[in-house]
Amino acid sequence: MVSKHSGWVFTVIGVLAIIFSVSNFSSCTKPLEDNPYSCNYVICSNGGRCDSGRCVCPLGYEGADCSVKTVKKFYGMWETWFINLGSDSSDQTGTVKHFDMELKPSASLSTFFIYNFDNNSSYNNVLCRLDSADHSVFVIDTSAAQNMYYDSYKIRGGWGTYYADSITGMLFTRRLTTTYNWRSDTFKIVMRKR
Repeated sequence: MVSKHSGWVFTVIGVLAIIFSVSNFSSCTKPLEDNPYSCNYVICSNGGRCDSGRCVCPLGYEGADCSVKTVKKFYGMWETWFINLGSDSSDQTGTVKHFDMELKPSASLSTFFIYNFDNNSSYNNVLCRLDSADHSVFVIDTSAAQNMYYDSYKIRGGWGTYYADSITGMLFTRRLTTTYNWRSDTFKIVMRKR
């Protein structure tokens, strides 16, 4: 025979079991805002979008919230070395040119200009374009500054990679010598921010 007290005890035990199981279940799941891959409360500027809790920035912007202009890190005066790795003229291979170049803003968020290119104050507005996949890499525009053509100097190709206040890269040029022969040169570029 079951007493009144045993029914009450079973009811209390049942209620406690339900409360215990619910509290254990809810303590095992994190709220959505604590999930590191959640886009809740993530605000991306300048057309960036959130993916798995992080901002994916459009070309021209970077940073945790896409608020930093990518090209801004390139601006300023740079101490520069052109190290000749190979040339049509054997006396040029191994030579080093040391000078300053200035990197300045252009009208685009994904480009900038080089002034005093190859230590020539007439070689300005040499356009550099950021790589769309890696915003630390830029390509030198082969159409280059108009004054170079008058001097029969051409950039055949070139690129650089930014590493926290330094840039390294390669440059391929072609120039008309004083004997009216074309000379091709391959330079390693090393730049340090002043």
